[in-house]
Amino acid sequence: MKKRLKPKQNFGSRNKIVEQGAIIKKGKGLIKAAIVYPNTYKAGMSSLGFQTVYRLANQIDTIACERFFLPEKGKNNQTLKSLETGLSLEKFDVILFSISFENDFLHLVRLLGEAGIPLRSPDRNHIHPLVVAGGVACFLNPEPIAPFIDCFLLGEAECLVDTFFDLFSKRSDKTSFLHSLEKKIPGAYVPALHMDNKPFQIQVQYLKRLDTITTKTAILTSGTAFKDIFLIETLKGCPHGCRFCSAGFIYRPPRIYPAQNIYAAIDSAKGKTDKIGLVSSAIADHPDIIDICDYGIKQGFKLSFSSLRSDKLTDALIQALSNSNVKTATIAPEAGSQRMRKIINKNISELDILFATQRLVDAGIINLRLYFMIGLPFETEDDVHEIITLTQKIKTVYLEASKKKKKIGTITLSINPFIPKPGTPFQWSAMEEKSILKNKVSIIKQGLKKVPNVKVNIESLRKAKIHALLSCGDQKAADIIESAQTLGWASAMRQNKAYCDLIIYQEKSLGATLPWNFLDNRIKNEFLEKEFKKAKQEKKSSPCPMIDCKTCKTCI
Repeated sequence: MKKRLKPKQNFGSRNKIVEQGAIIKKGKGLIKAAIVYPNTYKAGMSSLGFQTVYRLANQIDTIACERFFLPEKGKNNQTLKSLETGLSLEKFDVILFSISFENDFLHLVRLLGEAGIPLRSPDRNHIHPLVVAGGVACFLNPEPIAPFIDCFLLGEAECLVDTFFDLFSKRSDKTSFLHSLEKKIPGAYVPALHMDNKPFQIQVQYLKRLDTITTKTAILTSGTAFKDIFLIETLKGCPHGCRFCSAGFIYRPPRIYPAQNIYAAIDSAKGKTDKIGLVSSAIADHPDIIDICDYGIKQGFKLSFSSLRSDKLTDALIQALSNSNVKTATIAPEAGSQRMRKIINKNISELDILFATQRLVDAGIINLRLYFMIGLPFETEDDVHEIITLTQKIKTVYLEASKKKKKIGTITLSINPFIPKPGTPFQWSAMEEKSILKNKVSIIKQGLKKVPNVKVNIESLRKAKIHALLSCGDQKAADIIESAQTLGWASAMRQNKAYCDLIIYQEKSLGATLPWNFLDNRIKNEFLEKEFKKAKQEKKSSPCPMIDCKTCKTCI
């Protein structure tokens, strides 16, 4: 068996993209594994989860793991071929779908169809690849794509990949392999074994500690939103527990990568790039974040951060952004009113937001992105007007600071409709009707249309509706996904209007059985119910203390 790293090179029709670190294996007897990100190359290569599975699989001597993505625009119905060797998808022994976002469920089905692989698991036999899926979208709620999948691996890849391939290499036939999988791999879910609807539980797998783990870029590429940025994860999860956000609950308690691991990851980027991106849902909550920034800068790297809370913007973090010539920073108030921020448990104040604005502009970071949500549970029209009021206050502070710098940039609002997420306190909530959301969008646009240097971007309400179906649906949603391949989403959802309306627009009672209740993500529904009730009462909760669960016992 021969294994080699691809040198820096252009490839295929993406002749402007340069990669470092791709692996090619050749030799007899290798298990051919396709790792598929069901979206564009740009999106997939920005995913550390996808890159981690690629790295882990290729560390196994007997596995040759190669990458697939959605075809480029205008190149549908072409043979799907791997980036590494050009082998077509149907020729692989196993297909691993890495799915970060529910919207990519549709693309999974499209890719199987274009490869000539039967869509439904029962229609495939021994000549077809085994179809496996994992990723955070799957361990939130795998049911909308369960009929298409032979088995799911639910949880963090480091807990699952080695064991799965060890068993796969010893398989005698597909049927017996699948029938034994759940018994041998905690976190494995074989939908075909549960057609009798009897109660069962699948325990999602998590690393207890990150002492021996480093999550970083495996393949550095110029073809992503993070062009030539070497990504390093600093923390898994988020301690703050915003009630709409899955990261604050399904990863509890948050786990921190030791600073020494991050230093080693920074060192490994030397000679490859001069840009480091620190990634997590709560960058500033790493206890050694200042030392990490100092280390990176001393090693000659420019630093960027995936996100920063306005109440956590220290002088050192702002200086790190400034030293790295960052010109755009993101602040996520999520809601305009303090009342709504209590409801969603976003524990930042208006003063935090305005002070962060001033300090960022003072540091020469002249463009701001503001993230807001509309249609949140218990939201009123007055709360929507407060988004306008807060933006105007931010603009006032922004202008005063900009005058001192004699430079002015742009404030961009991203307005996103609330979508209920499994495993969160708002999992019982409904998405608001399109007509109500359109009215709220109109209020914001009208209120800010005459404010200079302020742009408003609205997420597509049609796409948000589809997203809600894919987030909260059960296995019947698979029928709609399949129909949408030929009919388009509008027709497919119209033909199943009663079901779609029930899933998307119907609030669920707290005692209701939800499609994903069979997943054990460690947090009890009783805790999530308490959080939902506190939201209704406009009460905040303390952040997760990030200690051992057996000591805390707040949510398990």
